[in-house]
Amino acid sequence: MAKLSYSEQALADLERLTDFLIEIDASAAAETVELIEEAVNLLIRHPLVGRPVEHELRELVISRGRSGYLALYSLEEDQDAVLILAIRHQREAGYWGQGEE
Repeated sequence: MAKLSYSEQALADLERLTDFLIEIDASAAAETVELIEEAVNLLIRHPLVGRPVEHELRELVISRGRSGYLALYSLEEDQDAVLILAIRHQREAGYWGQGEE
């Protein structure tokens, strides 16, 4: 089993997404965080489940209703570890507030 950890950016992303949802529906915010955590925990046993993207990174698609979320992560095979780098809503353009290039 791989070790799972979150970068500071990924934790900030979770907080940002939660803050946004709390203003709309507090119960939806809690459910969404649970959904994201449950999906990301799948990477402990199945780290290759995410689709490959640029720079040897992978992206996990997390469905929620008609859209969902994306978790960008790196797989450190030599350390048997998964590092969650960023999390965003599927309708957001790019990670870290940048547009897709």
